[in-house]
Order: sequence, then structure tokens, then C-alpha cells
Amino acid sequence: MKLEKLCRLWPFVAPYQLTCRSTSTSQDVLGLEDTGNQSLVTILPSWDVIGPFRVGTREIVWGADPLEFYGGIRHASPNQPGRFRSPLARNATVQWARKEYNTSLSNGEHSLNFSLEFGEIDWEFAQNIYGWSAFQYQAWAKGEILNQDIASRAVSVFSDNILELWINDLHVFGGDFFGFGRAPVLVQLHPGTNNISVRLVREVRSMGGAFPPTLQADLRIRLASEQLTVVANSLVMPNVVNGRFCTRYGSITVRNQGATWVRVHRIAALSEESSYVVASQEIHLAPGQSRPVKMVFEGPLKLDESLRLVLSYSGNGAAPKEITFTIELEHADISSSQRITFLHPSGTVSHALLKPPSAANATMDERLPVLLNLHGAGVEADGPLARHMFDDAPHLPAWILTPTGMSPWSGDDWHTWGFADAQSAIAAVPDWINSTEWNGSRLYSEKFLVAGHSNGGQGTWYFASHLPDRLLGAAVASGYSSIENYVPYILWNEADPLQDAILETSRSNFRHEILTENLVGLSIFQQHGSADDNVPTYHSRLMNTLLNQAGTIAQYSEILDKGHWFDGVMTTKSMMDFYSRHLSIHPPALTVPTAFNLVVPNSHDMGSRYGVVVDQLSSPDRLGRLKVTTNLRGSLVQWHIRTENIHRFHLDPNARLTNPPDQVLIDDVPHMFDLGKGAASFVKSTSNVWGRDVALNWRTLDQRFGRQRGALEAILRSAGPFEVIYDSDKTLPIAIQTSRNFLQYFGADTNILPSPAYQQALERGSNIIIICLGSFVPEARLPRFPIRLANKKVFFTAPDSRSKSLHLRKGMGGVWLRPLSGERLELVVWGADETGLRQAARLIPTVTGAGQPDFVILGSEARWKGHGGAIAMGFFDRSWRISSASYLP
Repeated sequence: MKLEKLCRLWPFVAPYQLTCRSTSTSQDVLGLEDTGNQSLVTILPSWDVIGPFRVGTREIVWGADPLEFYGGIRHASPNQPGRFRSPLARNATVQWARKEYNTSLSNGEHSLNFSLEFGEIDWEFAQNIYGWSAFQYQAWAKGEILNQDIASRAVSVFSDNILELWINDLHVFGGDFFGFGRAPVLVQLHPGTNNISVRLVREVRSMGGAFPPTLQADLRIRLASEQLTVVANSLVMPNVVNGRFCTRYGSITVRNQGATWVRVHRIAALSEESSYVVASQEIHLAPGQSRPVKMVFEGPLKLDESLRLVLSYSGNGAAPKEITFTIELEHADISSSQRITFLHPSGTVSHALLKPPSAANATMDERLPVLLNLHGAGVEADGPLARHMFDDAPHLPAWILTPTGMSPWSGDDWHTWGFADAQSAIAAVPDWINSTEWNGSRLYSEKFLVAGHSNGGQGTWYFASHLPDRLLGAAVASGYSSIENYVPYILWNEADPLQDAILETSRSNFRHEILTENLVGLSIFQQHGSADDNVPTYHSRLMNTLLNQAGTIAQYSEILDKGHWFDGVMTTKSMMDFYSRHLSIHPPALTVPTAFNLVVPNSHDMGSRYGVVVDQLSSPDRLGRLKVTTNLRGSLVQWHIRTENIHRFHLDPNARLTNPPDQVLIDDVPHMFDLGKGAASFVKSTSNVWGRDVALNWRTLDQRFGRQRGALEAILRSAGPFEVIYDSDKTLPIAIQTSRNFLQYFGADTNILPSPAYQQALERGSNIIIICLGSFVPEARLPRFPIRLANKKVFFTAPDSRSKSLHLRKGMGGVWLRPLSGERLELVVWGADETGLRQAARLIPTVTGAGQPDFVILGSEARWKGHGGAIAMGFFDRSWRISSASYLP
């Protein structure tokens, strides 16, 4: 239900509220969609629907399709009488039903809206038992697209609120579950009728918990005539302030709609007085691939109301062509809210909304902190809601910064990807100060105040529990406590308890309920409307109770009769009092209490607490924990650190503490370590004895550290565009699907390369995804890596060093992380056949909360059993060995 109710009150706005129009001197270089013949290709209104079937929150990523037990949707014919089993329906059976849907043609798009309700199901009784989880279900719909032309036509397919579909023999996973519209599917439709099957999933987090639980989704098609098109509403540009861009980065997405590869050579900006190249790095696009093109504006341009750009490209050995298009610029006053741009750590251009401090009574000597405002799900950071959220607080002594998280859903709920985006937005404020020659208050950058509403409130819990040393305070408005606590995962398919536990461990980094000890000592304010029917007030009450049990008291305000959203929700009197108290005081240093705890999930996102940083856990199968007590012996400050599941940690020499330790005693070994002023790092030996970590060059290929830490989502910490390697024409479609999903859900860029270019990809410094089919997988860079393929078997080196193996079978597939140098990762996506590869590719990160561990080997039964059909799954430890609690054959 995180598509906020308030968002339904606002019309959809293009992400950047900019228009882009293309102009050209000849039709063959015009990068526009063909709308004149759109009626040639239409979606037929008659559909056959089968359902409902059960599905758990975010379980669809794992497959869990009941029709696969009967051979799959492609082999299920509505013309053959038959019943399918479903625990949701009377007599545990469902059957086909014929549905007629309205279709429409508008702006060159032919569209159809699916609306499903299944009124024969007793939803009210089910809700009384299972709550919102009962309002989640899935169904399949089979229909046709008619191509009235005598030749095949290329069509862009947009699948709003749809994650999976089949078009003829093309399987699409990823779709567009949240309706972002960034990256459609390009498909060739043959003359006549083309079969299409759509898997419809109703999820409370995206569609709401209203009764009855109606499912809404849209299918849109548009003819794709030109080889390359510039996607107008993908434009990311900074505002113009005082006649110049307030920051220097821009981006626009281009889409290859042809059947051959395309190269984009450059983009030049033109004005009446000058022209210069703003994008010069050549990029390649596979057929059907969309990629954002980064632009850097540093030259002397006269900026008026618009700017003309010329994109140069070529395809299939042809002569270069050009697309000329004009972008409308937005001007802003230097003291108003304005769009700034910056680079996400992956190198993709992102943007945020920045409101500088009020100039009233400001001096250049004054240093003011950032108020980081995390938006809710479905809210565009540059839309009217976020833009006016702090209108009632014009004189707050802060830089009010609203990041996007790279999408209206913050990419991944302000976790790994969105978490990095928000921190990059903070780091971009000095660039804005320099670019605009701002002469007001300076920036206090050591710490910031974080606040958020709804999903942004949940994100605030994430920041507070992972970066306690960086925060001045945290204000949580109507926030839910964690993904799996919001709409419980109780209707997932049955599995071995160890398989369930592994998935829970994969999500433990996002379970704020078990991280509350990290929040003790941090100033926290909670606000929730008592009539909130979107995020139940229970979430705030629970977190407040757990914080109290952990040893801290959070200020709590439950506003009588207020719902999830109301005007001024982020600027109530209580909120404003909290902001004022913590924005005006910048403590020069932290005072360490007499005792504190640190709970450590297996994640690179985890920062320091009172300067303590954990580098490696002993085992990834459980949380790490440190319990620290301090005392004064004469003039010396002594710390006694008791550890659980910790292998290596250090004390940050840059931590500003009023009472830093002079000596440290670790666990119960009677040896006190004297500390100097430099870094102090400690490691546990093989005999479980703590000692100084004098070999500071331990960060080698056989050690898991830095950005490599975490479950499978660690692959998202790429230091550049993802490199996707495919090994044949059969795996190229999965590579394109992977690229499309990364762009759709994260706004990320992807470079697709054939396997002979693997070494070239290694040299670029990004994370790599290797897609391979059959009985061969390239050797790992780390010798003796514990998963390998040989002799038509999958071999595992178990924790006890024994070798286990599985014979390759039909429908088998898998994913697993492997280390690369420089904190990088590669993700192997493998299938014994095309069915297994499609199943494995689903586990590449898309939507949050699915809980993918470090490695998974799926059997054919996973298609309908989900994670219960996994043959092996688990984690790699700090030395890239399979952990002891993994699920192995």
C-alpha cells in the first residue's frame, strides 16, 4: 500500500516536468515514435482469465506460479475444460472465465486496462484471519494482439503494474511493476494474431489495502518505427539559476528500437553563440536496449528558455546520423527549491530537490546542516507534494534536501541503492554552492538530520540504525517498521524451515525491529496519525516500545483522528520543535556513555557507532554484536568490548569523541591493548584469540570486505555501469532483460558485452553479471571457489571441506556471487537450459524484499514451489567459503 493515497490525488507528472521535442531535416533521422499507423496494431478486448491463486509479499520473484505445475500458461488452453487447484476458492478449484476489457487509442498508444475483483471469493472472511496478506493474489490472463499489416512490426510494450508476461515465445520478467515507464519491451509481432499472456499480481504495498481487493494493471503498445529514439520524459537536468546551470550534470535516455546494434557517439549543445560536446563517451545499445546518456555542462552557454541538442549515432556499419531535439529549461530563484543533479556511485546521473537556507539574518560564517527529507513510495521528489512539503517552514536553519533514491519508490526502499543515492545528494551540496557562487550560510557537513514520511519514515529507521554517528537526530512520520512487517509474508509457499530461515537472514539488514540497540542515545521523534489506514499506527507504537526496551525513550506524538497524509504533516508544531532543537546545535564531538551496544547485520551500509566499525563477521548466518562498557582508571579511559560473531573491527581515528579510549580489553582475554592516536584494528586468530591487525594489507581476493558485504543485493554497489556478459545469441535476450530491469527499477546504466570482451569489462572497474547457458561457466578469479560446474555436475565445497555434487537436470538454474579485485563482485546467472536460465534470472535484484541469499541453485519445481524448489542456497563467509548454516544437497 505504499503507493501513497496522496499520490492518487495528484495527476501524474513527468519526472522532471520538462518537455523534449525532436526536429530534423530529414525523416530518416527523426528520433520519434511512429504514431500515424498505430491502429495497424491493436490489443483485442477479449481475454481469458484464470485465478485467483495465492502469492506472498514479493514472492513472485522466486517463481511460485501454480500454473507451472500443470505445464505453464503457454500450454494451458481455455478451450479445454479443466479446473485448477487454489486454496483461495470454494472447493479449492478455479476455472477459466471470459472477460471483455475496454481498449483505447490515444497519443499513438493502444492500451487496455485490466480490472480484476474475483467477487466470488470471501475476501472479508479471509481478511479477518490473515489481514492484508489475504488481499494479495495472482492470476493469469490470455489474450491477443492483432497486427493488421502484411509484414512484421516492431512494437514497444509498456506493462504498468505487471511483472511478468509472455508474448508469443518471448518471456518477459521484470516488466514495470510500479508503472515507471522507463524501459518498455521491444517485440516483433508477426502479421495476424499474436498470443500474449499476462501474469497479474495484486500486492497491497503497490495497490492498497482497500476492500474489495481489486487488481488494476495497464498494457500499452506503441509502434516502434525508428531505429533510435530519444525518450523525452526521461530528461534529467538541473535548474538554471542566475543564467547558468546550478549543477553540471544532465542525462537523457535513448532507446534502440531496431534489430541491430547502435552506437551513440556524442551529444552537442548548441546556442546562438557557441556549441560544444556535452556527451562524448561512446556507448553501445543492443537491440531493444535503453540506456541513459550522461551529459556534462561546463562550457560557455547562454541559457534562455530552451537548449538545442544534437545526438550523433550510427548503426550496423551505416554512416552516422543525427537527431536534433530541443529541451525546455526551468529557471529558479537562488533562494527557492531547485533541482540539483549529481552522480550516483554507479556513475548514473541522479537528481534531488534542494531548498537553501533562508537568507534572513544569514551570514557566511554560519554553518547550517542538511535536513535530509526522504519521500514516501510513489512520490516524485520533484513533484508538487515534495516541492511544497516544507512551505510552512520557510526559515528553518537548514539545507532542506529531498533526494529521489533514483525513482518514486526510491529504487529499493532507501536501502542499498537508495541509501547510496541519498548520501551522494548530500555530498553534492558543495558543488551547488560553488556553481551558484552562493554567498549565504555555509554547509555544516559532519552530521545531518534525517526525516521521512511513510516509506521515507522506514528509510529514516534505516539511516538511523546504520549511520548513528552521522546523525543529529531522526524524525519518523507515519513510517512502517520493516518490509516484511508491513504486509506479513505468511502466504508464501511452504519450504524447508532452513530455506525460510536463509531468506529471513537475507532480509535481516532491513529488519529495524532487531536493530533498535543501535539507536540508543540518538534523539528520535515519532509522529503518527491515529486514523492512519495506510501504515497502521502499530508500527510506530512497536518501534517506540522496542526502543524503550533497548534503553532509550523516543519522543512520540500520536495525532488524534489524523490519517496517513495531511497538509503540513512534516511541519506540525512538534516536528518543527524537534527540527529547531537539533538543527541549531552542532555537537563538536560525541560523548561515549558508560555502556553501549552495536548490532551488526552483514552489510556494507553499516557505519560506525561511537567510532567502532565492524569489518568482518565471523559467520554471515547470524547478526554480529558488540557490548561495550567504559570506565575511568586514573586518567585513562578504558573500554571493555565483548563480541559475538565478530572477526575483525577497527576504531575510526576520525571519530570525534570527547572521551576516546586509551586502552581496550576485548572479550575476557586478560590483555589490555594500549591505543595511540592512529587507527586501531583488531582481528581474531584461528585459535579465537584477539590481537592487533598489523597486516593491514589483508584486503585480498580471498577476503570478503567493503562493498562486497551483504546478501545478493550487494551486486548493486557498482562503481560504474553494470557490465553484463552474455555467452551466445540464446543468452542475449536475458542480458537485455537484465539491462531493462536495472534501468526500470533503479535508473541504472548497463553495458552489454559478448563473452570475448570479458577482460575488457574487468578493466573498467564495475560489477559484472555473467549470463551463461549449458554445462559451462567461466572459471572464478578466485582459485578453489566453492561452486563450480564440471562433467555435467554442479560441485559444492561444503564447510567441512567435503565435496558435494548435483547432476545437471532439466529446468535447473542458479545465481551466485563471486569476488573480483577492488571490492568488486560478479554475479553468475546460469541455466542448464533456457527454462532454468529464465528461472535463475528472476533473482537478479528488481523489487525489494524477496530475500535473495549469496547463492541459489534452483530445481525445476521452483517454478511453482518458489524458494521451496531450491536445491541449494546460502551464504559465503568472510573467506568466500560456504557458511555452515547453508542449505546443501
